[in-house]
Amino acid sequence: MYIDSFLCIFAVSIYKTNIMKDKIIQKSAELHYKYGIKNVTMDQIAQELGISKKTIYQYFINKNELVAQTVDSIFDQIQSEIDKICLMKLNPYEELFSVKKVVKGMLSKSNMSPHYQLKKYYPEIAKTLEERKFKSIMECLEHNLKKGMKSGYYKDDLDKEFIKRMYFSNTMSLMNPEIFPSELFEKQNTMDMFLNMFLEGISTKKGRKKLKELR
Repeated sequence: MYIDSFLCIFAVSIYKTNIMKDKIIQKSAELHYKYGIKNVTMDQIAQELGISKKTIYQYFINKNELVAQTVDSIFDQIQSEIDKICLMKLNPYEELFSVKKVVKGMLSKSNMSPHYQLKKYYPEIAKTLEERKFKSIMECLEHNLKKGMKSGYYKDDLDKEFIKRMYFSNTMSLMNPEIFPSELFEKQNTMDMFLNMFLEGISTKKGRKKLKELR
């Protein structure tokens, strides 16, 4: 009986801990989007949540750890949405347009470039994130290219490995404010233009006709 009571109390404690930790991460993400990763302080997060800074340090050793877990949380949410899309019975164009919509939704939350802020101020976290992005994009495109080639929408002689890596490198460049400054290139339009160019280049005549119908 005493063991059962202890386990029950322990489970409730863990549950409460996870709730508070998730709240801190969620608020951290919200403020990072709004003000930029470098500009958000632990004091600001604590004030927004109505808790003490000491409480935050009960869950995170320092800001570096909080930033790392916030970035992981955001990535996991996006990856979950992309996984759901890949399980749907969409044609390859609809699939990529749906993925683009998820990414655009994330980008619309901030006028800044979270990736390049990370790269400048938290290079180790940025490196880990880029590795996860690379793996995710490679898997997503492998699935999409196979579907497109099988359906006759994409050219059947594509070098998939080359195409996937070109896509990845170009999408990373689009997020670079030094190459595509925001005063000259609106992020959403730039992404649309790139995806259309990419799809036009790998599509067959049948595919381009289908692509035109979906635009």
